[in-house]
Amino acid sequence: MMQPWFDEAKFGVFIHWGIYAVGRRGGESWPIAHGQCSHDEYMEQMKGFSASKYRPQEWAQLFRECGAKYAVLTTKHHDGVTLWPTKTGAPSIPNETNCGDLVGPFLDALRGEGLKAGLYFSHTDWSHVDHMSVLTGLDEEEILELQKNKTVWRELWTKGKTQKESDESFTEKWERFLKLHRAQQSEILGEYGEVDLIWFDVHLGQDRFDYRFRELREFIHGFNPKTVINSRMDGHGDYETPEQFIPVYPPKGPWELCMTTNATWSYNGEEKDYKTSFEVITMLCECLGMGGNMLLNIGPDEDGVIPDEQVAILRSVGDWIQRHEEAVYKTRRGLPHGFAYHHSSLNLEGDVVYLYVAHVSVESTSIKGIKNKIRRTSLLGSGVECSHKRIGGAPWLGVPGTLWIDLPREALEKEVSVLKVELEGKLDLTDGEGVEIDMN
Repeated sequence: MMQPWFDEAKFGVFIHWGIYAVGRRGGESWPIAHGQCSHDEYMEQMKGFSASKYRPQEWAQLFRECGAKYAVLTTKHHDGVTLWPTKTGAPSIPNETNCGDLVGPFLDALRGEGLKAGLYFSHTDWSHVDHMSVLTGLDEEEILELQKNKTVWRELWTKGKTQKESDESFTEKWERFLKLHRAQQSEILGEYGEVDLIWFDVHLGQDRFDYRFRELREFIHGFNPKTVINSRMDGHGDYETPEQFIPVYPPKGPWELCMTTNATWSYNGEEKDYKTSFEVITMLCECLGMGGNMLLNIGPDEDGVIPDEQVAILRSVGDWIQRHEEAVYKTRRGLPHGFAYHHSSLNLEGDVVYLYVAHVSVESTSIKGIKNKIRRTSLLGSGVECSHKRIGGAPWLGVPGTLWIDLPREALEKEVSVLKVELEGKLDLTDGEGVEIDMN
């Protein structure tokens, strides 16, 4: 159920962490599906996962200091390996190594820092033989044999390859899988206190074999009616989650962009293609301007260490947010497309426009269509006042013209400057069509 905190949060941290950090293939569980390695070879990574330097309290403190209001941890990726000591018999890091429970301390640390706690859970499970059998139409013996070898599973689980859908044994297999699916949900929802957000991922059901999402939503809210659920629920979630792509136009309702700090979700060790602070902060501003959140991903290594490059990016975002909090948290969707050259947001009262100026070379910028009188224009952070004037317009016809604002170049920031435009009264914007003036 959507909660006010989500709209107010604006910035969160995503953590992809699992045994895939050991192999350093940079594809999380996907090497199984793509046939880069066999399932059994992939599972050997369990032996190299140590979490020996896992410091959840330090993680949570870093997230808070970088301006995040919530964080989401991958409790179970598509490989079916859990970060908590599941009692379902599924592959589990705590049950098969000396790491101990990785989920409980994470949640405790977030709550201790006043952050909202989110848990990622993949619907699909590539270690569960019944699940893979239903998806592919193959018998258990065939699945187990294929798991020993490099297999392109993606080619097998498409609907066209499912040859035994009518076999009643597949209904029994799917019911067994759903029993495990719900049992694992019961564990993470029922044993750690109230969970603020559930972040679901990939579901690979068939026409006859689905995850019963409406029922699942009710199941989750039976533990906590305030738990927010993302959109990967076939229409039964609370908000949209575009991935690795900033929408051109804002989605309807609440939404969140999930974005990597580099080219992969999980730890690689060889990854150097990191986004710059400018790129990340600019993307955050685009989300703010369209009324959305940004969930920025990091990938700790097998010991639980967050790469220095990712820490640096988080801290740069935090430094920027600290100087511009007013234009981050208590804001809503800004001016429509076409009214300004830069993305913008409004304060909750609607009488202040925040313009995110992302290019330091500009000397001025403009906003079209504001009918209000302007009380003041200034730069957040420094407080430097900016002069402004109107160009064009026909006030007697209700045409306000264009507001031009000078930007003192020496006062602009390295990444993104925030121009604060204070209005007299709530924003009164022209419809954008303009008026033809008849001079006869």
